[in-house]
Amino acid sequence: MIINERITWIDYAKGIGIILVVYGHVLRGVFEAGLDIPIKLFTYEDSFIYSFHMPLFFFLSGLFANHLLKRSFFSNLKNKARSMLYPYLLWSLIQGGIMLVLSSYTNGQTTWSDIIKIPIEPIAQFWFLYVLFLITLLYFIGRKIAPASYVLVLGFILLCIAPLLNFWVLVPLAQNFFFFVLGSVMNKQRLTTILVKKWNFIAIPLYLIVNVVLIQFIGNKWVHHFLWGLAAVCGIYLIAFICVNLKYNHRFLQYLGQNSMIIFVAHILAASGARILLLNIFGIENVFVHLLVGTLAGILLPLLLWIICKKMKIARFIL
Repeated sequence: MIINERITWIDYAKGIGIILVVYGHVLRGVFEAGLDIPIKLFTYEDSFIYSFHMPLFFFLSGLFANHLLKRSFFSNLKNKARSMLYPYLLWSLIQGGIMLVLSSYTNGQTTWSDIIKIPIEPIAQFWFLYVLFLITLLYFIGRKIAPASYVLVLGFILLCIAPLLNFWVLVPLAQNFFFFVLGSVMNKQRLTTILVKKWNFIAIPLYLIVNVVLIQFIGNKWVHHFLWGLAAVCGIYLIAFICVNLKYNHRFLQYLGQNSMIIFVAHILAASGARILLLNIFGIENVFVHLLVGTLAGILLPLLLWIICKKMKIARFIL
């Protein structure tokens, strides 16, 4: 399962995850634009995706977290600032600036205040990079003080009390720190061995059942929160099971996983642009067309941008 020192199933998982990220945002964009999508269908699709797709990325990041412990705090700070904060600031400004100019055509109303507060208040999808940076540093500090089991307990406590921490980015940080630490305590090779066993097929009905129950408690803050945590674990389990057991080599899915960062930072602009063109230029309101074209645009256009930038030898400046 290892190709060029990369673990293939993890690339597959990132590939599936980034497809869900793009589709989830396209789905919400279509719904918020007032197109004719049944509320019940939207609720189920939205909940099934958002119950786990971001915890999945924190978990996958955590699988490699122990490499942090081999470096000093300042070395990690410098490295993560370059790989997370730089694309966070750059693409927040790019997307925020474009959304500000085109605010009359988009669902959201971006203001100058939003742009100015980017260093302390993330906009749109970029909260993930902001929070991942903080979680990475928190994990390093925690592991220098205590063993992994203690940090995992801390992560679970934070997950349980997350709704109480309604300040700054503490809610998403508390919600996802547990999944990052959970990934860090997993042995990647042992996990692969376990997931090939046939009894893991239970991941499919488990994920479906928990998510159906989750939707029934959308109006109950605390019950929904704890069910969301359970649904996130089930979703991660399901994706890991599927990816470990995929037959043959799915090169495009692997390619998506390996290039998930460029898709993540640029997909909103591409997908929103596709929706604006379909609605305002071509007058197309068909929901299926919007979902299909928006998702393809959100995946393929960032990849095209990445290929062009690599050809021009400027790729390092955009990520």
